[in-house]
Amino acid sequence: MNTKRFALIGAGLFGERHAQAYHRSPYVDFAAVCDMRPGRAEEIAATYGAEHATRDHRDVLADATIDAVSIATPDHLHRDLAVAAAEAGKHILVEKPLATTVEDARAIDDAARANGVKLMVDFHNRVNPMMYSAKQAIARGDIGSPAYVYSRLSNTLGVATGMLSWAGHSSALWFLASHTIDVVRWMLDDEVTRVYAVSRDKILRERGIPTADFHAATVEFAGGAVAVFESAWILPDTHSTVKDLKLEILGDKGALNIDGSHNRSLELYTAERSSFPDLYAPPTGEHLTGFVLDAIAHFVDAVVFDKPVLATGQDGIEVTRILCAIEDSVRSGQPVDLKPRTRV
Repeated sequence: MNTKRFALIGAGLFGERHAQAYHRSPYVDFAAVCDMRPGRAEEIAATYGAEHATRDHRDVLADATIDAVSIATPDHLHRDLAVAAAEAGKHILVEKPLATTVEDARAIDDAARANGVKLMVDFHNRVNPMMYSAKQAIARGDIGSPAYVYSRLSNTLGVATGMLSWAGHSSALWFLASHTIDVVRWMLDDEVTRVYAVSRDKILRERGIPTADFHAATVEFAGGAVAVFESAWILPDTHSTVKDLKLEILGDKGALNIDGSHNRSLELYTAERSSFPDLYAPPTGEHLTGFVLDAIAHFVDAVVFDKPVLATGQDGIEVTRILCAIEDSVRSGQPVDLKPRTRV
C-alpha cells in the first residue's frame, strides 16, 4: 500500500483531531508529534501511535523521512513554522486562519510555491455535509441568484476564558468568522469588495482577556450579494452547545437555512436540562468519522495521491485579507474597500 510519513506540530484540542485522523488513515505512517508543553507530545503519541514525541519542532523538520506536517498551533504562530516546513520540503496542512496578517499569509504561500510543496488550509466546513449540500443547491440554481446572506457562528464564554489559553492573542473573528467567511465565499463562488464592521470589548476585558466580545460585519460581494457575519465569544456557558452556528441565504427564487449547532437531529431531554448533541463534529475516540476528520483525510489524499487540496494558500490569503479589512473598519469606523483578487 502506498503510504507517506506525516507529523503533527501543535497537539492542543484541535491538534488532537489531526493525530486522530493520521492514526486511522491506512495511508499514513504517523511519524512524530511535537508540542511545547511537558508531557503533551508523549501523551498524544502514545494514544495515537506516533513513533516519536518531541518539544522541539526542529526535530520534526530535520527528519528527511517525514513527507508532510500539520501545523495546529495558535492562530498567530503559523508563519515561522509553516515557512520553515516548506523550506524543509514538507507538504503543509495549516489550521485556519492561515495567518493573522496578510504579510504572514503571503509569506507562507510564497514559501510553499518556491519549494514545490502542497499547502492546504484546514477550512473543514467545505466538507461539512450541510455546507456542501447548500453549495450544490446554489450551483443548481435552486434558490436563483443569491441576494442576502446571514451568518452567525459564536462560542460560549468558556472558550475564551478557559479552553483557549491564547484567546487574548486572537478573537472570535479569527477563530470563528474565518470559517464562515471562507464557506460563504466558496458557496457563492464570489469575492468580497467592501466591508463595514463594528465591535465591542467590554465583557472579556473585564475578565482579564484583552480581546473583542464580538464582531458584526456587513460584507458586499462582487456579484451583488450582501452578507452579515456575526461572531462572538460571549454566549452564556449555559448554552446547550459550545457553539451557535446558523446560516441563511436568500435568493431571487428561493432560500436555504442551515442550523449547524441546534440541528435537532437528536434532541435529549433530562430532568435537569435539554440539549441537542452536535452530530456533525467527530466523537471522542479513534474512529475516522465526522467532516472535521474528513477534511484532514483530504490532505492525506493530496499528499499520497497528488490530488488537489481542499482549500489553497490563496484561499487562506483572501480570508485573512477580509478579516484584516474588518478589523480596519472597526478601528476607523468607516467602510473598507477591497479590490477582488484575480482568480487563478
